[in-house]
Amino acid sequence: MKKVAIASVLALAFSSALVAGVPASCNGCHGADGSKNTMVPQSKPNTMTKAEIEESLKGYRAGTANHYGKGAMMVSFSKPLTDEQITEIAETWGK
Repeated sequence: MKKVAIASVLALAFSSALVAGVPASCNGCHGADGSKNTMVPQSKPNTMTKAEIEESLKGYRAGTANHYGKGAMMVSFSKPLTDEQITEIAETWGK
């Protein structure tokens, strides 16, 4: 629970800081180009389609997605994102 609280605070602090169309909080784990994985190889956003990224982020934000067991962590990062920011992330990293 402590990790989720820390992640929530970080997500809120960095959600408005954009780097290349992607919030800094995303870049911290996934890298500026979305090529880093976060403990599971499948979590490289730059290998996903734009639609997959949008669907995943909206699912995490709603609390309905738990891909690769990342639901609790990703909900805290995606909760403050607007639909426009999610689209921008998908446009920047998606294929």
